[in-house]
Formats: sequence, structure tokens, C-alpha cells
Amino acid sequence: MSIELLLIPIGLTVYAAIREYRDTTLCEKCRTTTVTDLHLLDRALQHLGATGIEHLTEQVVVAHLGGRAIRFQKAGEAIIGRVDEHDDETDLLVNQVNVAAGLVSQRDTIEAMRLRAAELGLRLVGEETAEDGTVQLLFEEVTDGH
Repeated sequence: MSIELLLIPIGLTVYAAIREYRDTTLCEKCRTTTVTDLHLLDRALQHLGATGIEHLTEQVVVAHLGGRAIRFQKAGEAIIGRVDEHDDETDLLVNQVNVAAGLVSQRDTIEAMRLRAAELGLRLVGEETAEDGTVQLLFEEVTDGH
């Protein structure tokens, strides 16, 4: 048996692995997130502590979270994702991304409300966060005497 016969299967295996990593199509085991915007996805992944966030194309995002390679793809108006080589962890990942995106959006909304309230002459006098994550803000009108 010649060395060429051994190198050909090894080369094909390496090529297939690289092609799979760069593949822009996902799998039937992917799950749909509630996120529809790639910028929000990036911010949610940052919130979760993901590293190596990279846009392979305008539609495909890869990153690492908890030592696992993760991949997302924009599919129409939805974003689907998976944990590479650990399909059993995909549901947990998608749930974490959904929660993180919700928290990021909530923070943005609260900040926008604070700015708008200040423009309307209101002052924040109280903020309360319930166990379920609901945030209640209490504003009062600023009067000339106070």
C-alpha cells in the first residue's frame, strides 16, 4: 500500500471538516430563536459572555460559549441556531439567547423611557424589579418649586 492511498482519505476528511465549519446552512436539529435582528443577537451573545463572535457572512454568525462552538443563521425573518457537535445542548442555548436578548431589549427600553421622561419634565423617583424580571418605573412631574 502506498502513502498516497493513506493521504487521500485524510485529505478528504480534513476538507470535509473545514467545509462543514464554513457551511452557511445549518441542520434539521437547529432551533428558532425569538431574535430577529443580528445586532441584537450579537449583544445577547456578549451579555452571555460569548467569545470569538464572528460574522462569516451577512447571514451567519459563529461564536464560542462555555467551551462550545455555536452557530446562528438568519433564515428569512427568523434566526436559527445550534451548538456544533452537541445537538442535545441546542435547546438550552436558544433559551439562554432568548432570555439575554429580552434583557438587552428591556435595558434599551428603560433607558429610552428615562430619556423621554426627562424631555417631558419628569423625574425618576423609584425603580422596582419584580422576581419575574418586570421593571416598574415611577416618575413625578418636576415643578418650578422643587
